[in-house]
Amino acid sequence: MNHALLAAVIATVVVIPQVAAADKLKVAVIPGIAVNLDAARVDALSQDLADALQVELDIEAIGGLEVRRALPAEGIPPDCVATPACATDVAKRVGASQLLFVVMVDTGTGGSIQVDTTWVEPSTGKSASRAAIDLASLADAKARFITAAPSLLPDAPVRAKPKTGGFGGMMAPAVPRHVSTPAKVTGVLAVVGIGLGIGFGLKARSGYKSCDEDRLACSDGDRDSIRTSGLIADASFLVGVGAAIATTVLYVTSGKEAHLVVEPSPQGAAVAVIGRF
Repeated sequence: MNHALLAAVIATVVVIPQVAAADKLKVAVIPGIAVNLDAARVDALSQDLADALQVELDIEAIGGLEVRRALPAEGIPPDCVATPACATDVAKRVGASQLLFVVMVDTGTGGSIQVDTTWVEPSTGKSASRAAIDLASLADAKARFITAAPSLLPDAPVRAKPKTGGFGGMMAPAVPRHVSTPAKVTGVLAVVGIGLGIGFGLKARSGYKSCDEDRLACSDGDRDSIRTSGLIADASFLVGVGAAIATTVLYVTSGKEAHLVVEPSPQGAAVAVIGRF
């Protein structure tokens, strides 16, 4: 029991730095049927499509070799896009919540390629075919994919574009220091860690005292229990102190002073300057 608790306390130390905001929507480009195209060409185009999705949309997208390595060595069945169990398995393998199955066909007319995509969300069973993307040449791929990205994932948030033009400024309001959600989490961990450290420290101290008073009655099991209590106390104090420091840092850095933000406007050159007063 003591060893299990020690493992749990140590695991908590690892978890503390991982308190973060919710993940973005993750989409994977899945290579399906390819006609007159080798795997390397398909992977390159799939990666270009994933990159284009991330340029235009506020999502995480993966494709190319990263996806192919996660799929079965023999590939996926041709009807995977229409088979819920297969789509669910693919989503788990690549760690994505939405999939874009792509079919690529080299039409044989001057190197032009047609890319057909089908959107699938395995968790809901929803799917939809998207308009075909015609590539006159490989050089046009990235530009065409960027143009088509919003239509491939119409419900995904669009990535904010930097403004271009002249200068326009505004004062950003001050933000007072406050206890954020991560600070609350680390605060609770600090209290729990220090509390466990005190409790197991007192237990270890009591055990040491008993063994000192009657060494003959102190068995090997008693000594092991005392050492375990001491280790748990040390680990708990480490968690508590680390969490307390993290809480302090999060609180101290939670506020912002009022500052002037000079942003681009529709006319002139694009420059941004931030200054604190």
